[in-house]
Amino acid sequence: MKLLPAPRMRRAAAAVVAAVALTGCSGASPSVVAYVGNATITQSQLEQAVTGLSSTLQEGQTVSQEAVVNAMIQGQLAEQIAAEKDIALTDADRDAVLASSELAPLAQVPAAREVVYDVADSQIVAQKLGADAFLAEIAHRDVTLNPRYGVLDPAQKTVVTGQSGSLSEPVAPTPAP
Repeated sequence: MKLLPAPRMRRAAAAVVAAVALTGCSGASPSVVAYVGNATITQSQLEQAVTGLSSTLQEGQTVSQEAVVNAMIQGQLAEQIAAEKDIALTDADRDAVLASSELAPLAQVPAAREVVYDVADSQIVAQKLGADAFLAEIAHRDVTLNPRYGVLDPAQKTVVTGQSGSLSEPVAPTPAP
């Protein structure tokens, strides 16, 4: 199985982020990272995934929380689309997709497995539907990202890098006389 090219996955992720930003987080619980349709991604789930992934890193390496949020959102979208389109998502299929990727060893780490399987789910559904059809499906899905985690691209449902969901901006320091 072939993974989607990185630019397409980034675009898909960016779309996810923007949609959430546009819909806002009214009524959102502070312990919620994102609402994806009727599903909720919690702060606890995010922390477990980051901790699991971090446990596999070498000294000096870090896990991008933004990348983990993107993977979790994309995985939840893939699960919902798969359920609606009668696409089976089995551990065997996930393992087969991951076998040829750098993520394969992470599937053996219990705390990291869920987020790694989220990546695989996105790949499986995108392959079954076709990349363009998958992106079209996620574009019209409801995703609401807690602004603490950034801004969501509405078309691809991914966190937009370098943008804040904050309503305030830091004040530039006053130059010394």
